[in-house]
Amino acid sequence: MFERYTEKARRVIFYARYEASQFGSPYIETEHLLLGLLREDKALTYRFLSAQNAIESILKQIEAHTVIREKTSTSVDLPLSNEGKRVLAYAAEEAEHLGHKHIGTEHLLLGLLREEKCFAAGILQERGLKIEQIREELTHTPQEGQMKATSPIPDDPVWRLIRAGVRISRPDTCVIDPEVEVASGTVIEPFAQLLGRTRVGSGCRIRSFSVIENCTLGNGVQILQSCVLEDSTIADGARIGPFTHLRPGNEVGENAHVGNFVEMKKSRLGKGAKANHLTYLGDAEIGEGSNIGAGTITCNYDGVNKHVTRIGKAAFVGSDTTLVAPVTVGDGAYIGAGSCITKDVPADALAVSRAKQANIEGWATARRAKREAKKP
Repeated sequence: MFERYTEKARRVIFYARYEASQFGSPYIETEHLLLGLLREDKALTYRFLSAQNAIESILKQIEAHTVIREKTSTSVDLPLSNEGKRVLAYAAEEAEHLGHKHIGTEHLLLGLLREEKCFAAGILQERGLKIEQIREELTHTPQEGQMKATSPIPDDPVWRLIRAGVRISRPDTCVIDPEVEVASGTVIEPFAQLLGRTRVGSGCRIRSFSVIENCTLGNGVQILQSCVLEDSTIADGARIGPFTHLRPGNEVGENAHVGNFVEMKKSRLGKGAKANHLTYLGDAEIGEGSNIGAGTITCNYDGVNKHVTRIGKAAFVGSDTTLVAPVTVGDGAYIGAGSCITKDVPADALAVSRAKQANIEGWATARRAKREAKKP
């Protein structure tokens, strides 16, 4: 069904299915297609919606209009609603009408407008979008698949960065929003996405499949493969990833490390501190030079309120530790692996909270013998 769709248009359908699942909808509705379009092709939506805050207002409008049910698993293959099916049919017609070989995000936008009575069309019409105006502009714009064979568009954000000294090895695979700023000497690998008002210093390396939105990166920062970073600040020389998720509100200090499968939310990691493996840090303040062991969790939510975990400088938190906030760990303190910490730990102290190990000699042999004796 989607053989003629460009990569971006296919991702719109993917994101629309995700949005439908988050709202608990049994179908992919036109508003989910619109959300997918806003998520995937921000350059297109900025171009025709002009004001950036229009995107936020659209999301709020959809949330206010929608009855939110229990989330559906993202593995469920949700069908398109009848309106959604007509939008895709209209998109194919628009591609034919414009003489385009492939169906792109611009055709999906036209398809939404042609399904005049749907909720998504009403949203777009309220913001002054007209089919004729968009068709006229698209008549003079090369399609996504044609751009490789033509000279780069002068105002395209990717090529603007290349001209400014940023190394982008496969620019056709990267998504970079108009307001993104990147200093010269930085390397951006294929399939990276820099979104919103992201700022990147010099000498950084952003590896493939990472998505960075509204973040500030200092100089010499390394973002390894497949990281998702939102609304966070990362200081000079820090290393993030691979497979790291920074939710909004984080500050990662100079030369700090945030490793694979670590999630942070509204937390501060001090200079030279490390959280290298399989960790959740929420509402946490971690001092310079501290080490957070694999499997550490800050238990920041009691079901009603969020609480803060404070860890001092040069502290050592052993693997598989749970820190039940609010709690403070002093400078230089040690926490033994497998501990559940519910009380403050003084500076330079050792805290251990786990059941005492007991070895029962011969227990396994006796159990196996008993099991054998029961066999017929």
